[in-house]
Amino acid sequence: MTIETGGEGRVPHFGVSVAEAPLSSSLLQVVRAHAALATAMLQRIDLVAPQELVLLFLQEKGRTAQSDIVHFLGRDRSTVTNTLQAMERADLITRTPSRVDRRTMVVALTGKGRRLCPRIREIWTELERLTFGGLTEQQRADLARALADIRRTLAAAAGDTQPARTGRPAARPTQQEPASENGIGS
Repeated sequence: MTIETGGEGRVPHFGVSVAEAPLSSSLLQVVRAHAALATAMLQRIDLVAPQELVLLFLQEKGRTAQSDIVHFLGRDRSTVTNTLQAMERADLITRTPSRVDRRTMVVALTGKGRRLCPRIREIWTELERLTFGGLTEQQRADLARALADIRRTLAAAAGDTQPARTGRPAARPTQQEPASENGIGS
């Protein structure tokens, strides 16, 4: 394994290179570079991943049980609770006990959170353009198919019986096929 670092006159490197796993190494490097760019773009609107995904999810679904957001993000409950508490402090969302089951927290957008959603979609569009703009339509289609195949293979290897996640901030994310579990900036 080699660890490549940026030095004088060198381009920053976003990962390690394992000789026995060149494709996995490249994939990790691409994911890290993508996450670094996304993080910088989200910082312009004072967000961190996966806050943008939570806001888009709530925009699509409306008031939602916190447990549904945990499922959507594919993260543990305590991590999501911390994220939601930070978003509540920033006045992006509200969390209130359910009227039906007081143990259930219901999450909703505030006006501030709702106003950020169009800007988040613009950022995702720009990130998509910057990431894949140099590819032809055919290359993009081939890459999408290859990534879907890899996702299915990894899910099967992990024993996952759930439908594979899309990894995209779809205009209509669903619980059956949620967006990337790490958000665009993780």
